[in-house]
Amino acid sequence: MMVITPSVDFLVKGTYFLSVPAVVAYAVGLVSERFGTPIPAWTLVLTGLIAAPILAAARISHIRLRHRQEAVALGAKMAPCVRGKWPGNADVLKTMQHRYAYGYLGMYLNMSVFPSL
Repeated sequence: MMVITPSVDFLVKGTYFLSVPAVVAYAVGLVSERFGTPIPAWTLVLTGLIAAPILAAARISHIRLRHRQEAVALGAKMAPCVRGKWPGNADVLKTMQHRYAYGYLGMYLNMSVFPSL
């Protein structure tokens, strides 16, 4: 039995995820050319580049919805999460790093950073 290492698995999934929008945009371009109404190349390139973040956001939303539904089905409550103002909660990370570097021990875990708790 062949064992696939986690790194190879991660790279294959990432390559697949990033290549699907580009392949779909290319296929749409070929089909539209075949039927006589060519789509401009810049539109296809832009579609291929924008599709990956949109698919990622849709996947994350779907997973969160599924987790909420499973929690409701089990009568459980979702764990609280940090909601920052910057993308990726970068402001929370910056605050925690500053408190860790210049504050007292454990101060970087101050609950004022976590408004939703």
